[in-house]
Amino acid sequence: MDTISYVLLALTVAVSLAFVFLSKGQVSLKSLVFKAISSFLFTLLGLYAGFLNGLSSALLLFVIGLIASCFGDLILALPEWPALEEKKQSLIVFGGFFFAAAHTAYYIGMIAIFAWSWWTLPAAVVFAAIFYFFNKKVFKIEYGKLTPGIFLYAFFVSLVLCQGLYALAARALDTYSILVAVGFFLFYISDVVLMQIYFGEKESTCKAYHYNLSFYYAAQIMLATSLYFI
Repeated sequence: MDTISYVLLALTVAVSLAFVFLSKGQVSLKSLVFKAISSFLFTLLGLYAGFLNGLSSALLLFVIGLIASCFGDLILALPEWPALEEKKQSLIVFGGFFFAAAHTAYYIGMIAIFAWSWWTLPAAVVFAAIFYFFNKKVFKIEYGKLTPGIFLYAFFVSLVLCQGLYALAARALDTYSILVAVGFFLFYISDVVLMQIYFGEKESTCKAYHYNLSFYYAAQIMLATSLYFI
């Protein structure tokens, strides 16, 4: 990492922290713009890593994942706007599509970098069950018509997480593998909390919103930073 990398990383962390702690929700234009800037910065952080290291096919896939996540961020902010309440489920599905695309890019990129192991499949089933039933049983969340899609998404998020955890063994605990493993674990937690925001009780939404953003931006910043150590 060069000087520009460290400056860009510091700026990304600072803006993301400011957004997480100063934002009171996603229902204002100011909050939406602030969120867009935060997401753009972690995408720019990854793009600059590509500029330094050369956009190999694996690194390019990670950059595509960051870009797709950036679009997903903006779309998933919209269901909280009162004027779009009737389109809430459609927007959640649309935003989920971008994050599914991001996870697909991350997953294929990791396979290209350090291969694949069979144990990630059964491990992903376990993590998906935890994802799905934790909110359903502990917080009594009902997913309604989106139940099949939520479970499928939980499995895919878990599969990417397990591939990220596999990096620790495949890369012998180097800097890249640690950042990727921790990044995807935080991503997984942020998505678990996200279910409470869109399907939980309104009184718990504000606290869940801040937890979700904290884990999410920490995850994306780690994933973008990992590209400097590929």
